[in-house]
Amino acid sequence: MKTRIFISLAVVALLGAPLGAQQASAPTVTGETGLFTVLNGQTLPKGSWSFGLYYNNWDRLVSEVPGGVAEPFSDDWDYDWNRLSASVGYGISDRFELSLMLPWENYDASDINREGFVNGHFFSEKIDGSGIGNVRLAGKYRVFGGPEAKNSMAINAFVELPTGDEDEGIVTGDTGFGVGAGWSLGPGWALSVGYHDPGDADHFDVAEEVLGGAGYAARLNDRFDWITELAATIYVGGDSSPDDMFDLTTGGRYWFGEGNQWAFNFGLRVELSQLSDTDEHCPIGGLVGLTFFPRFKNIDQLATEREAAAAAAEAERVAAEMAAKKAAEEEAARKAAEEKRRADEEAARRAAEAEAARRAAEAAPKPEVRETINFDSGSARLSNIAKAKLDEVALRLKQESSSQAIVIGYTDSQGGADANRRLGMARAEAAKKYLVTRHGIDPSRITVESRGEDDPAMANDTAAGRKENRRTVIIVRIG
Repeated sequence: MKTRIFISLAVVALLGAPLGAQQASAPTVTGETGLFTVLNGQTLPKGSWSFGLYYNNWDRLVSEVPGGVAEPFSDDWDYDWNRLSASVGYGISDRFELSLMLPWENYDASDINREGFVNGHFFSEKIDGSGIGNVRLAGKYRVFGGPEAKNSMAINAFVELPTGDEDEGIVTGDTGFGVGAGWSLGPGWALSVGYHDPGDADHFDVAEEVLGGAGYAARLNDRFDWITELAATIYVGGDSSPDDMFDLTTGGRYWFGEGNQWAFNFGLRVELSQLSDTDEHCPIGGLVGLTFFPRFKNIDQLATEREAAAAAAEAERVAAEMAAKKAAEEEAARKAAEEKRRADEEAARRAAEAEAARRAAEAAPKPEVRETINFDSGSARLSNIAKAKLDEVALRLKQESSSQAIVIGYTDSQGGADANRRLGMARAEAAKKYLVTRHGIDPSRITVESRGEDDPAMANDTAAGRKENRRTVIIVRIG
């Protein structure tokens, strides 16, 4: 019968462990972060709380009476250990958590011709103790890794304050303590080791415990994890100690509520070392519990979310590029339209000037000849081309002795208005001086003036337009 039970549990454990599972962290039965009893390498996030309410049943052995008489039966005296516990945890930082657990304990067994020790207290033929157990205060520090890492490791320490009911044999009556370490390995695996000193009772040295455990949390769907654990308790020292214990636990953790942070926990537990006992006692226990824990995301979930975020960022980038391209095209079209408008205005202005000049020439009683010379920016120096044009003007003045010349200086729009007025005058004077000194024209026949940047020949928003505006116009009126 026991062999069939063990095989059934093993099959359930294997079926509940598909690949690709994530770490189903929650408060353990003692309050620290882990699976059911196996602590892992995770800790609570900073500022986060966890809560746990568990009922557990273990099958345990009584420590024999040191030097006692031989028992009438070859098997050990076992008892049921029942615990109802409540725990709370808090993330002090992203690496360090504190937890507090308060248990109510019950020990129960009845067998004639039996005697032994539990927690250093002597029992004979019957074990029936109930009461508050020791308050457990624990701290856990994550050394490396974290929720996003494949592997992480945390160390832990705890103290069991002597608050329990010593008279009922629930506790030793002494302060207990322990240390340990836990690992989260790959998708879903957890390993833990530890040491527990429960303290000593009056006149009895209670055995210390070396603890080890391995567990696997299998993600079946977004709300359900299947957890399988194997936990070992090795007893060391003491006046007397029971046989070592090996608990195989398999069960589920069903998440619900907002963010799937609440979980209903259940599990079936068998103590493997007692499967070979000859009596009919069945070493099966279990657990049920309600927990609250901020769920961690596994590597695959994080990778999927990052891929989705990257895709969203890429889509946003493409949309931004398209919007920028459209804006650039609209700006280019606007500039082209503006340039066309200015060109049309310039053409219209030139046409109007030409028409006005034509009409003025027609209306003028005396014919006149116009010549335009250009200058470099900010300069009144005559170029060779300008001098050649002035030579033609001088020839006309010499041929028409009664003719008069008006020299008008212009500038582009660069610089201030007053400075441009002076520069325009300097350009007009330079032309007059050349006619007077080079060709001997009577200065009284030449009138100069400056219009600065007024009356531009072309718009000043282009280099070509500004070049055309840096000019001097010589008007020779004949007759």
